[in-house]
Amino acid sequence: MNSKHKITLFAITLGLMSGCSSTSQQFIFSPNYTQTHQKSAQQDVSLSVNDKRASFTTVTIKNSDGTKALADKYIADSIKPAIEQALAQVGANNSGMGKALDVNIQQLNTIINQQLHKHTTTTKAELEVVIETTEHRFAKRYKGNKQSEAPLGYDKAKIEQQVNRLLEEMITRIVTDPEFINAINR
Repeated sequence: MNSKHKITLFAITLGLMSGCSSTSQQFIFSPNYTQTHQKSAQQDVSLSVNDKRASFTTVTIKNSDGTKALADKYIADSIKPAIEQALAQVGANNSGMGKALDVNIQQLNTIINQQLHKHTTTTKAELEVVIETTEHRFAKRYKGNKQSEAPLGYDKAKIEQQVNRLLEEMITRIVTDPEFINAINR
């Protein structure tokens, strides 16, 4: 083999190796709220979704090579459309006018424990809802978690689906909670 072929083969090998090592580990969480509910709130709100987590780490992958933490500091922007959809379903539209409604993300993290023959995934979330007017203040925390175990390596899409479902379930709990509806309608 001449030197031109060796250089070309080397360049192709480097290109393939760099392509393999740069696979994206970024997880995309974007819940989509599609349930329908009776209109139980007829108020306009001014919705604000805030990330109040101590750390922006959203996914932690633990395996024999060590621990890798993946951060997402824009998770509030990803969750807000689903909350707006849910509020619209119960009749509380985010018009930017009306009662101040804050949804604070207190916790949202997924831990993946990758072993040789299986992996386990644990997701924990906590959302705090605050409605504040001059007459009253409503504050309540909603917690949720999901766990799964499967053979072999984790599937990024399945983990994204697990987190999105958990968020959708929590949003459903919020907008169907009689205490929340009562606070919106006050």
